[in-house]
Amino acid sequence: MSWIDNLLRRSRLRGLVEGPVQRARVETHDADAKDNAERWQDYGFAAHPVDGQGLVLNVMGHTIVLRMDRLGERPELQSYEVAVWHKEGHMVKLKAGRVVEVTCDKYVVNTKEYSVNASTSASFNTPVVNASQDIVAVSSVKGQAVSATSSLKVANKEVAGHNHGNVQNGVGSTSNF
Repeated sequence: MSWIDNLLRRSRLRGLVEGPVQRARVETHDADAKDNAERWQDYGFAAHPVDGQGLVLNVMGHTIVLRMDRLGERPELQSYEVAVWHKEGHMVKLKAGRVVEVTCDKYVVNTKEYSVNASTSASFNTPVVNASQDIVAVSSVKGQAVSATSSLKVANKEVAGHNHGNVQNGVGSTSNF
């Protein structure tokens, strides 16, 4: 093999160690292995795959890991899709039609304020919605607040235990609500 053949090679990467610059053991074949090869990452993107496959660049005795992947767990994507993924299967996927799809077992957002601006609708397909404190909604039609704490208020009137006098049984309604 000439020196040019050794310049860029496919390799197994083992025992990745986290640090300001990650370092791994590079194994290109049984007789050629090197410890402490540097693995640089792009700003804003970080991963710690521990072991995997990759491309390494060897220049004047210095080995740098250019790319590292885990081919066994990497999801297969449709044309032009992009994903941030984990070997356990949870991921954020950017799909055609301006769709962002998140697949996971638990979704946690830590923030001081959270807003959703949906011009068409917002849906929750779940058996239970929990809130640790009040739920308040303001109607865009009449500007009246709906509040649900230990019970439910509509237009500032308590619904739980709310009684109307002079109501007759039948098909009539109470229009003074």
